[in-house]
Amino acid sequence: MPAEVLSHSTRRKLASVLVAMAIFACLGTVTTAAVGRPIELGAANALLIGLGVGLFEEFYVQRPRGNWLRAMHPVRSIAVYIAVIVVLYFLAVHVSHLLLDRLDDLPTVYRRLPYGVAFFTLFSVVGVLMMRVVHFIGLETLFHLTVGTYHRPVQQRRVLLFLDINGSTALGERLGPLRTRELVRKFLSDVTQPIVDHGGDIYLYKGDGLIATWTWDDAIRNDAIMRAVDGMFAAVMREGQRYRTSFAAEPQFRVGIHGGEVVVSEQGDAKRSIGIFGDAINIAARMEEAARARGVRCIISSAVADALTDRTSLRLLGEERIKGISLPIAICAYAPTADRNTPAGPPL
Repeated sequence: MPAEVLSHSTRRKLASVLVAMAIFACLGTVTTAAVGRPIELGAANALLIGLGVGLFEEFYVQRPRGNWLRAMHPVRSIAVYIAVIVVLYFLAVHVSHLLLDRLDDLPTVYRRLPYGVAFFTLFSVVGVLMMRVVHFIGLETLFHLTVGTYHRPVQQRRVLLFLDINGSTALGERLGPLRTRELVRKFLSDVTQPIVDHGGDIYLYKGDGLIATWTWDDAIRNDAIMRAVDGMFAAVMREGQRYRTSFAAEPQFRVGIHGGEVVVSEQGDAKRSIGIFGDAINIAARMEEAARARGVRCIISSAVADALTDRTSLRLLGEERIKGISLPIAICAYAPTADRNTPAGPPL
């Protein structure tokens, strides 16, 4: 399939699957050699198990249908993974022996089956834990930290999106801190997928909101930034009944968008990360504040609005003065597709 046919999100997922296969192949080769079994069989088994685990993780666990597994305590979720790995082991053993024309070795495998299952399950758990670390840090962030892309500050042109829930303080008083965190966790999960699907990265989760970033070209190409906004509002609207059933409230939120030159650099010492600095990120934060002050769903600065192909759903609001910026910035309100097609849900 041509690369351009694959979505940005799918390419990322496939990259994660390849990382899983590499992790499992390394673990499988080393441990197979240590116990004196044929290395080619161990490596083939590990590659196939890594492929299965990677596909399971990326296309099931990290999708909405896998919410039940992600919500589990990590120890319990590992138990589910062990069951999946045992099934994958049986499949991988037979496929690898068939592909390598080593069916004569299967009787030995059957005799050593209890040891084989325990052996591959143990290193598979290690592999899954390594994958969880990669997910926690982020594959691209881990790559850039490893190769030192931003060891020295790099100037880039980016589009930044700030998002916050409306009335989060009142929501916290009504639901209490634990239930509020449950709602926010679900909400952030719902709005993250459209961002990633349309080429964005999550720069930071902050309280009841987030900051997302795109390269300028990725954001503007096919108006991807606005398709992401449409997707976020549509995702929360689709889940409206679940929110109302579980929390007696459907979260409403606001978005601010701006783009321009930023400096990207590694930051920190004991715990390193990649930071974004410059006026553009401060102005993007001010766009979100302006959306709250003006009572609109989404405000986008003229810097980004002027670069869009389709501006029919934008409405010029005037100018916004930003502290520390000498000239006022023209701003536009954007009406998400969900608002244009369906009446909005009840406010919090």
